[in-house]
Amino acid sequence: MKLHFDRALVARLLAHAEAAKTHSPTLDQLFSPEYQKERVIDRVPTHEDIDETRIPAGLMLVGDQGVYLMSNGKPCLPDPDGAPNLVAYAKEADPRGSSSDWYDAKLASFGGDDGAEFLSAEVIRQALEATGDRPVWIDVSPTDIRAPCLSGAQ
Repeated sequence: MKLHFDRALVARLLAHAEAAKTHSPTLDQLFSPEYQKERVIDRVPTHEDIDETRIPAGLMLVGDQGVYLMSNGKPCLPDPDGAPNLVAYAKEADPRGSSSDWYDAKLASFGGDDGAEFLSAEVIRQALEATGDRPVWIDVSPTDIRAPCLSGAQ
């Protein structure tokens, strides 16, 4: 399902991630030895095991109460409305609207489980460039994530 995001907000989130010196890991990154201070073998790794300076800048595509993008930069970029993290909801999966269709869009795009997927700064930058002045889109299914490439994306 193609999800559309406010381009100015995506650019702001990307700028925050790239300016940060440390970054929050996704669950996959938590288990990756390349981001751990010392390799964790005999237990489940925790955030304390991660060298946050090794996590690359980027955005997290999150599916939970809707689908949204957020910066992985630390400290978090607070929302002016008081939430701890500023997020860019997908237009199709925004629970703040009057329609309940957001839940169907969340299921169709992200699946029934909640989680976060890392999207590198380079991928987000290419998506911003490829979509011109239109909203940024990401094609998301429960098994695949695709962003527009620089050659004539619609």
